[in-house]
Amino acid sequence: MRKITILILTLFSCYTFAQNTATITLSISKQGPVNVTLVSEDVHFHPNLGIGLADAKLEPVMAVNFAEKASEKAVIQLNKPQMMRLQYSGNGLNKTWMLFMQPGDDLTINFAENNDVTFTGKNANYQTFLKNYFLENQYQYLPVFGYKPSQIDNKSVLTQSDSLKKVRLEAYDKFKTANPAVPAFEAYVLATTATEPALTRRLIQERIMRRNRVTKLDDAQRKELEDATLADFKIMPDDALLSQAYRDELRNWALIPSTRKFPLASETRYETSPEALKDVYAFSKAQLAEYPKQKEYLLTYWLNYAATAIPTVETAKTLLEDYKAAFPQSPNTEYITKLIQAKESLQPGATLADVTLLAPDSSAVTVASLQGKPVCMVFSFSIGQHEPGLKALEDKFGANVQFVYVLVSPGIPLATWKQYVKERPNVKHLWASDENIELLKEKYAIDIRYPFLVADSGGKIVSRWIPQEFPDNKTLAAELQKAK
Repeated sequence: MRKITILILTLFSCYTFAQNTATITLSISKQGPVNVTLVSEDVHFHPNLGIGLADAKLEPVMAVNFAEKASEKAVIQLNKPQMMRLQYSGNGLNKTWMLFMQPGDDLTINFAENNDVTFTGKNANYQTFLKNYFLENQYQYLPVFGYKPSQIDNKSVLTQSDSLKKVRLEAYDKFKTANPAVPAFEAYVLATTATEPALTRRLIQERIMRRNRVTKLDDAQRKELEDATLADFKIMPDDALLSQAYRDELRNWALIPSTRKFPLASETRYETSPEALKDVYAFSKAQLAEYPKQKEYLLTYWLNYAATAIPTVETAKTLLEDYKAAFPQSPNTEYITKLIQAKESLQPGATLADVTLLAPDSSAVTVASLQGKPVCMVFSFSIGQHEPGLKALEDKFGANVQFVYVLVSPGIPLATWKQYVKERPNVKHLWASDENIELLKEKYAIDIRYPFLVADSGGKIVSRWIPQEFPDNKTLAAELQKAK
C-alpha cells in the first residue's frame, strides 16, 4: 500500500510540474554569429526604479550564442498563458517575433540559413500564426506600410492598417477551425487587432494636425482625437491585458472623461491632477466592475501614479485606503505604503538621510558630509544625464552651490562609470552600488520625474519634488536661489 501511495504521489508531482512548466528548444540549421534571446512578458505590477510600479516584467529566460552551439533546450517556469518575445540578432539582421506560451507546451524553434524561423511541437501552430500576422508592435508596421516621418500626409498607411485588421480577422477565423480555442490567445489576437489600428490612426492624425511641427494640439484637435478613442474602444475580456496595445488604449480611454472635467494645465507640465486621479480611479472601478483583472490593473496604475507623479501624498493616501479594502491580499499595498512614508519624511526642513556613496577615486562620501554650502543633488538614471542641461546653473551659482550628480542606475560598474566622469569646479560625482540604490529608493523616493533635491548649507531639505523643465529649469533655479 505504501508503495502504491508513493507511486501516486510521484505521478501527481510529475503532472503538477508539467502543468507549471514549458519546454523550449532553440536550434539553428548552420552555426554562425547569431544570438537569440527569449524574453518573458509577464503582465503584473512590480517595483521598477524611477517609476514606482511597472505593469509588465520583461525577463530573459533563455539565451543562445549559435557561434558556440547548434541547439539548446530549457524548461521554464510557467503557470499561466504568457506572451514572450523571441529576439534574433545576426547576419546584419535584428528581428523580434511574439510567442504565445502555455503551461505544458513543448516547442522547438529552428532558425534557417535565410534567417527565417519555423516552429514544431505542441502548440507550434499558435506561434506560426503570430509570426505570419503579428509583429512586436504597431510601430514595426509603419516602414512596411511606407510611412515617411517627414511626410505630413501618410493616409495610405491608414488604409493598409485597416486592411491588415481585416486580414488578421479572416485568418483567425480560419485558424480556429483547425486549432483548439484558447481564450487567452483569442483575447490577445482580437485585442491587438482592434487597438493597433487605432493607435496608428492617432499617430498619423497628430502629425497632420501638427503639420510635423513641435507644437501643442489645440482644444478642438485634442477633442477630435479623444472622440475617436471614446467611439472606437470596447472593453474586452480580462485576458486582453496580454496585449500591450490594449493596455495602452484602456488607460487612454479611461482617462479622457476625467481630464475633460479637470483639464491638464501647463503649470503642472500637463500631469494628471489629484482631482482627475480621484475621478478616473472611481470611473475605472465602476466601468470595470465585471472585469476583475482589468479593474485591479487600472486601480493599481492610478494609485501608483498618485504615489509617484504627484508631489503631495494626500491623494495617494486616499486612494490607498480604498485599494486596501478592494484588494486586501495585493502585494502592491506594502510598496505604496512605504513610498508614501518616504515622501512624508522628505518635507522641507527635514535632515538629509545618510547614505554612503563612492567618488571617482573610490573614496567613501557620506550624504551627511555634504554641508557648508547649499547642495543641488541630482539623481541620474544614466551616465552624464542632466549635466549638459544644468551647466548654465552651475555657471550661474558658481562657488555658492555644490552640485552633486549621483548615478542611480543598477548594473553599471564603478570602473566603467569612472571613465566618463568629467570633473568641474563645485561639482561632485558620486556612484551608488546596487545595495545603496535600494537605500536611496527607500530614503529619497528617487523618481525619474523628480530628479532634483535642494538642501541648505546645514543639510536640511529645501525642496525634494523639483521636476526637470526645458530648456532652463526655472523651478530648480528658484529653489537654489532660496537656499543661498
